[in-house]
Amino acid sequence: MKLKIFILIFMSFLWSSNQAWAKHGRCYGNLLATSDPSEIIEEHSDRVSVYLPLKVQVSDTLLDCADEIWVEDTYYYSLVFTGPTEYKYPRLLDSQFNTMWAQNGIWRIPLNNRATQMWVRLRHYSLFPAGAYTGSVKVSVVRKNRVIQEQYLNMSYYSEPQVAVSLDNASRGKVSGSNGHYQINLGELESNMRFYWGIKILSNSSYDIVLDSEYNGLRHETDTQALIDYSISFDNVKISSSERLIRSYNYFPGVRNKWFGFEFILGNTELMPAGYYRDNLSLTVYPR
Repeated sequence: MKLKIFILIFMSFLWSSNQAWAKHGRCYGNLLATSDPSEIIEEHSDRVSVYLPLKVQVSDTLLDCADEIWVEDTYYYSLVFTGPTEYKYPRLLDSQFNTMWAQNGIWRIPLNNRATQMWVRLRHYSLFPAGAYTGSVKVSVVRKNRVIQEQYLNMSYYSEPQVAVSLDNASRGKVSGSNGHYQINLGELESNMRFYWGIKILSNSSYDIVLDSEYNGLRHETDTQALIDYSISFDNVKISSSERLIRSYNYFPGVRNKWFGFEFILGNTELMPAGYYRDNLSLTVYPR
C-alpha cells in the first residue's frame, strides 16, 4: 500500500515539472513585420519629412514568452537608406513619433502587445530629389537576449517629380496673382517701353521650360487684327512674341530655387487703334 502511494506522488511531480518546462523553457510563435506604402505620411514645411510605417505583429505564444523587439539595419551600424543622389540617415520613432535611441546599433523595444507601431523618418532640407529611397532592416523577437524569431524587411519611399513656380520678392507689387496665374498691368502703352520681373522655380528633378505667347503679341480686345509685337529676354535668350522658346535644365543636388529674370520690350505702338490690348504669355515647366 505504501509503495503505490509513493509512485502516484512521484508521477504527479514529474508531470507538473514537464508542464513548467514547456511554459518557461520553450519560446516559439509567429512574427510579421510590414511597411504599408499607403500609410506613408509626408509633411512639407521648412524641411520635408517623410514617415515610413514599421509595424511588428506577433502571435499570442510569442507575446507570452518573449520580452523584446530588436530593430537593426541589415548592412550598417545605423539606419541607412540609399537614394538618387546621396545616402539618407533616418531616425526610428515610436508610435507617438518620439525619437528612439539605439544601443550598439540595436533599437530595443519592450514586447507588450501583439502589434507594435514604429516609424522611420526621412528628412530633406527641400523637396526630396525624385527617385526611389530604399533601406533594409532586421526585426527580431527576443527572450532574455536570445533571438527567437527574426525577419528581414525592405522599406522604400518614392519621391515623385515635382515643380513649383513662385514670384521673386522684387516682383511682388508689380505683378499680381498667385499659384502660377499672374497678371501684369503695363499701364499706358508706349513704343519700346520696358518691364522687368522675375520668378523662382523649385524642382526635385531635371525639367524643360516652354515659353509661348497665345496671340503672338498684344492683341486689341475688339479689333483682333490690331497686334502690337514685343520681345522677351529670358535666361539670356531673347525671342519675339511670335516665337516659342524651349529650354532644358538639369537637376543639381543642393539647389533649392533657381531664379529666372524676364525683360519685356514693347514694339512700335504708333498708329495702333486706341483701346485695351492683352496677351497670355505661358511659361510651362515639365519635370522629367
